[in-house]
Amino acid sequence: MNHSLTLRVANEKDVPEILRLINRAFLAEAYCVTGERTDANDIAQRMGTGKFFVIDAPTKGNAAFALQAVVFQSVQDGRGYLGLLSVDPAMHGRGIAKLLIGKVADECRAQGCDFLDITVVSVREELFPFYAKHGFAVFGVEPFPKPERMKMPLHLVKMTKLLVPPSKTKV
Repeated sequence: MNHSLTLRVANEKDVPEILRLINRAFLAEAYCVTGERTDANDIAQRMGTGKFFVIDAPTKGNAAFALQAVVFQSVQDGRGYLGLLSVDPAMHGRGIAKLLIGKVADECRAQGCDFLDITVVSVREELFPFYAKHGFAVFGVEPFPKPERMKMPLHLVKMTKLLVPPSKTKV
């Protein structure tokens, strides 16, 4: 990772930039889902149940920092969850998503999780090889949570990544 980038846990002051970055990144789903991906209430609720890791980079003149990437991490029922992975398009191809996935995996391992789960919209076929490259495999499906926003038939595909050697799982 570029040494001018900083990985940290987000706080409430970051909410506007988190919203901007996530909603910009999820424009890729505009062909299949209406509306913005998230809002301030959703981000605040998630901050209460988990944390957002963000990557900052200095803006021009080094006067301020701007969010370049964000990911949500939580633990539920002993399983880790990764969501809303968003990287500024200008930063694609630099290993930032890999860094964030690794950070979430490490955090979940430290919290005693054997598995890290994600959900992917079924029609985003380009994402399945990306997540498979990072160790995730499909393990189920679930209905799209807001059917009124669907522009076409779709569902969520559940993927998981084993965080510990199989012999060490608690399942």
